[in-house]
Amino acid sequence: MRFDTKMPAPNAVAASSTTTFRLPIGRRYHSLLLIGTGTAAVVGDITEMRLLANEKVIQRFSGADREMMNLFDGRETAAVSAGRFELVIPFDRYGLLTRAAEEETALNTGSVGPDGRAIRSLTLEVDLGAGITGTPALTLYATQSEALPGGPGSVPYVQLSTRDYAGADTYDISDLPRGGTNTQFLDKLFLKPSTGTLDNFEVLANSVKVFERTAVVNERAQRDGIRVPQAGVYAVDRTEHGYGGDPFDLRGLDDFRVKLATSTAMTVRVLAQYIGGLSD
Repeated sequence: MRFDTKMPAPNAVAASSTTTFRLPIGRRYHSLLLIGTGTAAVVGDITEMRLLANEKVIQRFSGADREMMNLFDGRETAAVSAGRFELVIPFDRYGLLTRAAEEETALNTGSVGPDGRAIRSLTLEVDLGAGITGTPALTLYATQSEALPGGPGSVPYVQLSTRDYAGADTYDISDLPRGGTNTQFLDKLFLKPSTGTLDNFEVLANSVKVFERTAVVNERAQRDGIRVPQAGVYAVDRTEHGYGGDPFDLRGLDDFRVKLATSTAMTVRVLAQYIGGLSD
């Protein structure tokens, strides 16, 4: 059985400040729904969001990043009406063919594993920019179920970074974190250039090519599956056809790299979605 409940109120909400939600421990979290109101409030007013488990950041992105990833997954837009947004922050992997695969990455809080590890605290920090005027407010709801025995299980991580490229050329991203407790598997990779276009994506693991597509071929495969490619965003999605058991395995690799071709000088925003264990 799932529970849909309102979370405890945060500290004060104000433009150009950080709002903190401290979430109750003891259930399994499948998703959060953040509702924002205020004059002309939009998800773009969220300059950054950080989800912390045991006081360590496990997910980091902006409101616009989360909206883009949600739309790619086929979710509804967060824009509800003027001055109101409703932004889903999912932990389940959306749209997969089996419930078990979807729920594998639900946040299982309060359950202690054989190694003594458990998610003992869960916090959502929301940085608001100056765009929300009037009397801004943030409200948080959660979809939960009873916690499972055995510890935290698989934990969904989202890491944010940027890369600067000097011009039109082929480049390697060879420094993505890999093989640690929290970076065992790479489920999705989003690349968002500040200008221009990207093409010719290759993924190599220990010099073996495991993925190769042009941008056009990549988007066709995603549309033929369950995803909705977004303009100006390039994604490598191992769940694009609804199968949850095919992420890139990063354990024990000496080398892992993503090759891509740029059309011009640009900064690329990189959002990497990993599956790993609790890293404390």
